[in-house]
Amino acid sequence: MQPSTDPPQPTPHNPQPKAHCTQPRWRPFCAARLLALVLLLSIAAPAQTPQTPLPEAERTRWFREAKFGMFIHWGVYAVIGRHEWARHRFQIPQAQYDTYARRFNPVNFNADAWTDLAASAGVRYIVITSKHHDGFSIFRSQVSDYDMEITPYKGDPLKMLAEAAQRKGLRLGFYHSIMDWHHPDYVPKRAWEVANPKEGGNLDRYLEFMKAQLRELLTAYGQVAVIWFDGEWEHTTQEMHSDEVYDFIRKLQPNTLINDRLYKREPGNRADFGTPEQFVPATGLKDPSGKPILWESCVTINNDSWGYNKYETEFKTERDLVRMLIEVVSKGGNLLLNVGPTPDGRIQREFVTRFEALGRWLKVNGEAIYGTTASPFARLPFFGRATAKGNTVYLHVFQWPADGMLRVPGLANKVVSARLLARPAAKLPVRRDSSDLLVSLPRQAPDEIASVVQLTLDGSPSTTPYVIRSDAKGLLTLGVESCEIETRFEQRAKKENALGHVFLTRWTRADDIPTWTFTIPSPGRYQAEITYGSAGKGAEFTLTAGSAQLTGSVAGTQGDWVFKTYPVGEIQLPAGQQTLQVKASPRAGLNAMNLEKVVLKPAP
Repeated sequence: MQPSTDPPQPTPHNPQPKAHCTQPRWRPFCAARLLALVLLLSIAAPAQTPQTPLPEAERTRWFREAKFGMFIHWGVYAVIGRHEWARHRFQIPQAQYDTYARRFNPVNFNADAWTDLAASAGVRYIVITSKHHDGFSIFRSQVSDYDMEITPYKGDPLKMLAEAAQRKGLRLGFYHSIMDWHHPDYVPKRAWEVANPKEGGNLDRYLEFMKAQLRELLTAYGQVAVIWFDGEWEHTTQEMHSDEVYDFIRKLQPNTLINDRLYKREPGNRADFGTPEQFVPATGLKDPSGKPILWESCVTINNDSWGYNKYETEFKTERDLVRMLIEVVSKGGNLLLNVGPTPDGRIQREFVTRFEALGRWLKVNGEAIYGTTASPFARLPFFGRATAKGNTVYLHVFQWPADGMLRVPGLANKVVSARLLARPAAKLPVRRDSSDLLVSLPRQAPDEIASVVQLTLDGSPSTTPYVIRSDAKGLLTLGVESCEIETRFEQRAKKENALGHVFLTRWTRADDIPTWTFTIPSPGRYQAEITYGSAGKGAEFTLTAGSAQLTGSVAGTQGDWVFKTYPVGEIQLPAGQQTLQVKASPRAGLNAMNLEKVVLKPAP
C-alpha cells in the first residue's frame, strides 16, 4: 500500500501522530519536529540513572570476561524470509517493502523465552538490531515514522527484551545501522532506485536524526552494554562525524562500549573493540604498534544470511560451534553468535538446539572460557587450543592422543596439579621430557568434541615458543593441527578430525589459506609431499615458501577420508624461520581437498 500523503490522524494508541517524513511536503515540519523532540528527549534524559564514568580497564572488564554473546538480527525482512538485504538484493520498491512492514506482527515473541535460552546457553550478553539498513526501527521511536507503530503489534520489542535481560542478569546492547535505505536525507541512495544516488539528501541532517534515535536508545532502555554500528562503508569518518557521535554516546552513557565500525574498522581508532565478521583472525587482532586489542567475531549459525531465512538448509554443527568458541577465546576474542528469529517472534529449532549444546558444554567447562586470557602458547603440537586464568592453564583437546600422552611444549612452570574438568576428582600424572610436559590421559576422552585438561601451576604461565623443526632424519612434518588459517570475511575452511586424521575441510574458497611457521636448520633443497583425501579431482593448488613456489592438481583418492601422499616437487629454502602456505583454487564452490599435511624431505 502506498503511504498516505496526508498527515496521520490521532489514535488511542498514537495520541501525538508523527508526520510522514518520507513525503517532501512534510520534510520542513519533520525537521522542526525532530529538533523539538531532540530537545524534549534531552530534558527527559536525566530520568535514567546517570553513570559514573569508569577507567577504560574497568569499563571493558565485563566484555573481556564475558566471552560469549548472542547476536539477534530481526526486522521487516523476516516477513520476506530470505535475507536481511532483501529490499536491496531483490530491488523491492519502497512502497512494496512497506507492505511487509505493516505485516510484521510478532505475536509469538516472548522476551523471557529468548533470555532463558541465552542464559541457559551460557551467553553473557545480547546485541539486537534496533535498525538495520532498511531503515525500519524495531522499537517505538518518537523521531521516526518508520517503526513498530506502523505494525499491528502493540508492544515495544526492545523495551520488553531490555526488561527480560535485566531479570536474567544479561547485558543488552543495540546494533544500529548508519546506512539507511528509507530515510530521505541519507545519501547515497540505491543506484537501482534513482538516477543520481548522491543527490537529494543531506547527510548532516540525517546524522542528527541518527543521534536522536541513539539518544532514545541510551535514555529509555536502561544500561546499554554496547552500541554496535554497521553500514559505515559508504562514508569517511569525517563525513560520518565519527568523533562527534562517539562523544555524544559517551556523554549519555559513558560506560557503553562502541565498536570499530563507527571508524570504518581502521587500525588505531577510538573504538573499544574490533569486529571481524564471519571469520576467526589467525592470530587475533592488534593495533598498529602490535599490541593485542579487544575483538569480537560475529558469526552466523547458518551460512547465507543474518536475518531469518526460511530457505536455509545448511547450518554449522554443534561440534563446529563449540570448537569455534574455544578458538576465538584462545586468541583473546569474544564470540557473538547470531540468530535470525521468525517474523512471528520465535527462534527456530536449528538455532535453539545449537545454543543448548553450547550451554551443556559450558556447564562442565565454563571456567576454561569465562574470564580467561589468550593462550600462553603461540602454537601447539596437538589438535586443540589453550586458555589461561591466573596460575591456571586450560588445554582444550580436540583429538585425543592415541598413546594417551599429551605433550605440552615449552612450559617452564612446576605443575601443582592436573585434572580433567569433566572428572575433577581424578588427578592426572605428569612428568618432564626436557623442556616439555607430558600429561597422561585416560583411554577415552570425556567429550569427543573438546575435553579440557586443567593445569594448576606454581605461578603465571612461563613458556618458550614451540617451534616446528625437522626430526632426526631431517624430515619436517607440517600437520594441519599446527597451522593457522589466514582468511577474511566469510571463512568456510575449518579443521576437523576423524578416524585418527586431522585435516582441513570445507575448503571452498581461495581466501582460506592454511599457513605454517617453522624453522630450517640449514639452507638446502627439499622434496615436498602433500597428503590429502578427495573424492573428486582437478582442483589446482600452489605451495609457497618465501620466493619458492610449486603447483599441482588434486588427484582423486577414492574418498574424502581416504588419505594418500603425492610428490609436489623440489624447493630451495634458506636457513632460519620460514612461512609455508598452501593456496587452493576450488571449483564451483566444491571442497578442494581434505588436506592432512605437507612434508619436506632433504633432497638427495
